[in-house]
Parts: sequence; C-alpha cells; structure tokens
Amino acid sequence: MLKELYVENFALIEKMRLAFCGGLTALTGETGAGKSLVIDAVSLLIGGRAKESFIRSGEEKCLIEGVFESPYPQELSFLLEAAGIEFGGEDGMLIFRREISRGGKSVCRINGITVTLALFRQAGRLLVNINGQMEHLLLLEEGKQLALLDSFGGEKLCALREQVGGSFSLMQHWSNKYREYEEKQQERAQRIDWLRFQIEEIEQAKLLPDEEELLKTEADLLSHGEKRRTAAASATAALSGNNAAIDKSAEAMEAMRQVSALDKEATPLYERLSSVYYELDDIAQEVQIYADNIVNDPYRLEEIESRLFLITRLKKKYGGSIAEILSYYQKAQEELSSLEEWDLIGDSASEQMKKEKENYDVLSASLTDIRKEASRKLGAAITEELKLLYMPNAVFRVDIMPHAPASYGNENVVFMIQSNIGEDFCPVAKIASGGELARIVLGIKVILAQLDAVPTLIFDETDTGIGGCALSAVANRIKMIASYTQSICVTHAPIMAAAANNQIHIYKKIEGSRTIIQSELLDYQGRVNELARMLAGDKVSEATLAQARELLT
Repeated sequence: MLKELYVENFALIEKMRLAFCGGLTALTGETGAGKSLVIDAVSLLIGGRAKESFIRSGEEKCLIEGVFESPYPQELSFLLEAAGIEFGGEDGMLIFRREISRGGKSVCRINGITVTLALFRQAGRLLVNINGQMEHLLLLEEGKQLALLDSFGGEKLCALREQVGGSFSLMQHWSNKYREYEEKQQERAQRIDWLRFQIEEIEQAKLLPDEEELLKTEADLLSHGEKRRTAAASATAALSGNNAAIDKSAEAMEAMRQVSALDKEATPLYERLSSVYYELDDIAQEVQIYADNIVNDPYRLEEIESRLFLITRLKKKYGGSIAEILSYYQKAQEELSSLEEWDLIGDSASEQMKKEKENYDVLSASLTDIRKEASRKLGAAITEELKLLYMPNAVFRVDIMPHAPASYGNENVVFMIQSNIGEDFCPVAKIASGGELARIVLGIKVILAQLDAVPTLIFDETDTGIGGCALSAVANRIKMIASYTQSICVTHAPIMAAAANNQIHIYKKIEGSRTIIQSELLDYQGRVNELARMLAGDKVSEATLAQARELLT
C-alpha cells in the first residue's frame, strides 16, 4: 500500500509530505484548496502524462516520491525481478521517484534504479488504481465493459480469451498469406510464362563457354581461304619448282660433297648444306599438305555467321558475354522454381486458414458460453450491490451482443440497467442521472475490487451528485472496500469523510507573496471542526459541531 507521498515544487505545492495508513483515508478541504493536485501527483507517480505547467513557478523541476510497503501483487514482483530491481521481497519497501524538468525531460526511478517510463507506468498501475469521473466514463465504453466481464469471469475465461486471440492471429496470418497469393497470382503467372520462354530460348541455343572465340577464329580463317591457298602455292613453287630452292640447294650440297672428299676441313660445310637440303624438302612437303587442306566452304562460313548473330542477340537480352548469359539462365531457373512453389504455398495457406477457422470457431463458441454464464452472475451480483447503494428496485443486466470475429471473440457486451420498476432496460452509458450513474459505477467497482490485486484504490470525488441516504450507502460501501484494500477518497461530503479511518485536510496558505498548499493529518477535534465546516461552511455553531461529533460516532 501507499505509505508516504512526498511532493516538491509541484504547481502550488512547495513541499508536502503525506502519510497514509490502511483502511480509508479522506482528503478534504475547500473547493480549489488543492485536493485534485494531490491526486495529480499520485497520477504522475504511477506513470501519468507529465506537463511542464506542473512545475512550480520560478523552479526548474518538480519531484514526486512515493513509498510503498508490502504486500505486493505477484505480477509486480515478477516484473521488477525481470528488470533486475531488488526490493527485499514481500517485506521490502518500494520507492517510486519521478522528476520532471522544464523542456519535457522526465526521469523515473524505482529504488534508485533509473527505469523507462513504460516500465515505471506498468509497475505503478499494479500498485495504485485511481477512480475518478473520467474513469467512470471509461467504464461505460463497450470495449472496457467486455474487459470487466472477462475479469469477473476469472482465470478460465481469461485463459480461453487468450487462446481465442492466438487462434485469431493465426487465422489472420494465413488469411493474409492467401490474400497475398491471390492478389499476385496473375502477375506471378505472367512472370512464370516469361521466365519459361527465356529459359527455353537459352537452352535451345546450347551455348558453350568459349564457343564465341572459337567461332570467330574459324570464321576469320574461312573468309581468307583463297588468299591462304594462293600464298601457300607460291611458297610451294619457290621451294620445289624448276630451278627452285631445293634444286639449288641439291647442287650446292653435291659440290661440297666433292670438295669434302678432297679436303676434310670442308666436311662440316657439306653436312650443314645436307641439313638445309633435307629441311627445305620437309618444309616443302608440309606447305603442300597445308595448301591441300585449305577449305573454301561458303556454307560453313554462313553457318558460323548465323551462330555468331544468335549469340550477339542473346547477349543484348541476357548479358554481355556467354558467361553472363549462362549466369542469367541459372538465376532464371531458381526464380522459376521459387514462383512455382507459390502454388504449393497458396494451397497450404488455404488449408491452414480453413483449419484455423475451425479451431477459432470451437474456441470462440466455448468463450461465448462461459461469458454468458459470467454475465448472469455479474448482473446478479451488481443488482444486489445496487440494493445496498440505495437503488432497491434497480436491475443490472449484461447483454451479450453478436460481433464479427475478432481477437476477443464473436461478441461484445453492453451493461444495461432498469433503474425503476416499470421502466425499460437501457444502456448504462445513457443514464441521465449523475447520482445513479455514480452508484452504478461504484457497484461495479465494489464487485471488481474484490478480484483486483491492486493494493491501493483512490476515489476522486466519486460521490459527486449523490446525497441523502444514497450518499450514506455509498460511504458504507467504500468503507467496506477499505476493509481489504487501502482506499483514499477525495470528497466534499461530510458523511463520506466521517466514514474514513483517517482524514487529511488540504488547504491554501499565503507565505510572503506566494500561495502554497499544505496538508494536516487531523486528530479527533480537528476532524470535528472540519466536518462542521463541511456541514455549515462559515456558519459553524454548537449544533453543527454536535452533528459532526455524531457523524464520527
């Protein structure tokens, strides 16, 4: 529970320290005395929205600090342990501290450890629940009413709702997959046809990696065949024709043979001439063979040129070389394979979607059945609570309305009320009487507070618009809530204040040229005086003092 609240440089509050006990504590004071500022400070302490206007004039920052003591909700213990924040378990204190500086900077700490605002808010709202007129309006929203019913339904209902949410998410996932498949089906079919055409075109070409270079070489030879044959014939004639090189070399060789027979020193020259002769003869034969093998085939040349034209055309479409064309071919095959698998994905998505829809229908139907039972019990419980809140003829009902499939099931709920005998049921949200609305909301909170693990409840002027016996009934019910949950109420009603175990007076004071807000924990006589003021304003008399004392008995 909230043990202590310290506020510094917050609006008109220079410094204020409030101590709280268990049970019910009433915050009272004149209208505009600053009671709402205290609630605003607590709101910031549990992660509420910060405003620069909260900072006291002339100061650079404001500070809100709250000390909490055990027991704590188990969810909070898990949350803080996961964040690495030590607080001594169930017996340890928790200190929440928030500093707001000009320029919008906000620093949040839990037990001295700086945390994110999200974590600060998540932890704070497990410790304090503020119930004001805005919260009353939120309770009247259909989505909020469904959440309240599910909370009342207990762990089994909440667990089933979570299963329904998971099933709905899967159903949406497969539905989106199938819709994506359908939307892209035409585009994918066109792409598949185009890829198949390209792959077939490249396959039919039967390209080889070094084919282009070989073809160009062969084409060059064929185009110069006649020139090569003429040149080779000329070489043959020069070597072996009449009076040609071979004949002359033969004459020279014979002459040197005769010389070497007479002079041994001429033998090397003879041998060299012999070698030249035989080499020329061999060359002449090879030149003749080369000339005989020269092909002049215009059809083969045309065939090569046609093949080179095909390669050039493919290069313009798929890459600058045969290697790039073959690389494109490989990638096209991979893409085609991937696209063809989409048909299997589409079939799978359709099957999974239908399967998950069946699962969702079963789970949501079970959820509907449990909700119907919970709605009957909640309606009966709140009807009984309204009798205690001085609405003896009121009947509360929870209507379950069909709704399109959603993450929370196939229905929504509307809180309905019959305020008086003979009247029609109407939505609680359309109740015109502020006093009736306040009691209906309080009745809901009384029932749900018994299920809520939040250790501190704050009622911010929830008795507005209620008077007489109804107000007395409201005070008794809030006091009943305070018997098992620390409760703090801001009130202008003497009956409500008198029902409290403790009473803190909030008031304004002038110090120098500044207005400040201060607080005082009232003793018995202080409570008598404050209640008398609340009863009679400035005209406090012995009669009103006696009435105040009577309220406290």
